[in-house]
Amino acid sequence: MNLDTGAVLPAPKARTPHTMDGGSYTLNAYTDDAPLYSLALSGAEWATIDWVRSNGGAGAAVKVTAAAVAEEILATETTAKTALARLVKLNVLLKTSPRSQTYQLNPRRFWEGSGDAQVQACRRLDPPPITPDAKAIAAAKKAAEKAAAKTPGPRRTAAAKSTMNGGTR
Repeated sequence: MNLDTGAVLPAPKARTPHTMDGGSYTLNAYTDDAPLYSLALSGAEWATIDWVRSNGGAGAAVKVTAAAVAEEILATETTAKTALARLVKLNVLLKTSPRSQTYQLNPRRFWEGSGDAQVQACRRLDPPPITPDAKAIAAAKKAAEKAAAKTPGPRRTAAAKSTMNGGTR
């Protein structure tokens, strides 16, 4: 019933079940153990991920050349090649074959499209989990050491600071 006019409205249509409903698979079933922020990605690597995603690489394999990426992200071709190589090593980007220049973002982490298509992509590609490399592990270790070295000292209140300066506020 429309509360403003009092008119009786037709009953809403029943929801069409999604391919993900009721099955054991959910979009969260293919998550990663290593969050992207823990991988110590460089700016060029983040820009490369964004370039591949914006060119359709989150839903299908796309042709990627280091020269095209370098031009778009305002970097050198060597920087783009290094970024692509590290992203493949981390399994953030997947090459469709060893010699091809076609890449797809790991469907476990990045996906744009229907859930059914994601299930098919995960089955077809059998994407490996994204795992930290030596650079990411070293950055995490350095951060942990820095946090452990930071020992909390006695905290001074505002009143204690003012009396230490010889005055009152």
